[in-house]
Amino acid sequence: MENINEHDMTKKMLDKIRTGGSSNTLNENVGHNPTSQPQQLDEHDMTKSMLDKIRNNQTINETKSVTGGLLTEGFENSDVVKVEDDELGEEAAKLRDMVGGVDLKLYEVYPNDKNVVMVGVLDNGIEFKFSKKEGAPYINVDNMRLDSETVDTIKKLQGYYVNWTQYWAEKIGEYSQSV
Repeated sequence: MENINEHDMTKKMLDKIRTGGSSNTLNENVGHNPTSQPQQLDEHDMTKSMLDKIRNNQTINETKSVTGGLLTEGFENSDVVKVEDDELGEEAAKLRDMVGGVDLKLYEVYPNDKNVVMVGVLDNGIEFKFSKKEGAPYINVDNMRLDSETVDTIKKLQGYYVNWTQYWAEKIGEYSQSV
């Protein structure tokens, strides 16, 4: 069995893609001249370009995962009221008591739409999004072990959401009157 290092294998795959070879196997020795394509990037530039695209995509995905993607779509800035720091601190403390450690990333009220959105990350890595209008919380988890502790945390988060929406069903009127 031939032992090919990963760099050589990657080079062969890129060469095969560039030349548009018709064969499905990458292990055959195809003789071609990489300089015959004048605008071809060298492997370093190609890798750099690919990594830039990946990093850019990750930044976009991180932003979407933290904000739930479409949180503020359809709302004008004048329609958004940020929750005050003291209320934000109280909410984080209540969430910590019931569910566990949390970092709140976004907490906004949309009085004209009668909606409230809260986004955060629990200490165990579970990202969550609460929206009063959604009817259920959303979570985003990346390769987490689904053991009884994780299930228990998710159940607590869901229970907290129920109480949170009841609280905001009453409280949203205060924000609606102030806008």
